[in-house]
Amino acid sequence: MRQRIMFFAAVLTLAAAVFAQAPAPAPQQAPSLVTEVQNMFNAVKGNISKSADQFPEDKYTWQPTPEVRSWARLIAHIADDNNGACSGIIGEQRPARLDTEDTANSAANKTTKAELTKALGESFARCDKAFTMVTDANMMERSGNRSKIGMLMYNTSHINEHYGNVVTYMRLNNMVPPSTAGRMKK
Repeated sequence: MRQRIMFFAAVLTLAAAVFAQAPAPAPQQAPSLVTEVQNMFNAVKGNISKSADQFPEDKYTWQPTPEVRSWARLIAHIADDNNGACSGIIGEQRPARLDTEDTANSAANKTTKAELTKALGESFARCDKAFTMVTDANMMERSGNRSKIGMLMYNTSHINEHYGNVVTYMRLNNMVPPSTAGRMKK
């Protein structure tokens, strides 16, 4: 028994010496602030895009109550927000608004699903371009009344808030939002 104890003590001592001499793994460099914000933006962009594709065209003018936006106006509002936040960063003139008024007469309610999802995709592409133009070196430069990174952070936060509306609209129509659907498959 004593020999076994001595043997295991020797093995443990040898293992400790080997691990002590092994170089520590190099610490991973943290991603830049721009990359962190872009990763958050990409997540919400994916969820909103999938939701807009999933929502039935015949329900695009549906609204939970008369006091809130229709689905079409909600999608148009998100596209308008993207356009407003990102067009200045990339030096483009802001496209015309899609959600033109706070009534059923809004142009968004007269726009097809295909037109709205196309406009949404174009607004996301505009923001993708803005992310490529914002670097650690220039992120604090002004874009309107915010820094460039501040504008991207604001927009990401704002459209994420609207994704909360998207989830509610989908749930009220017995649909599973993309952010939940991914978890259900596991």
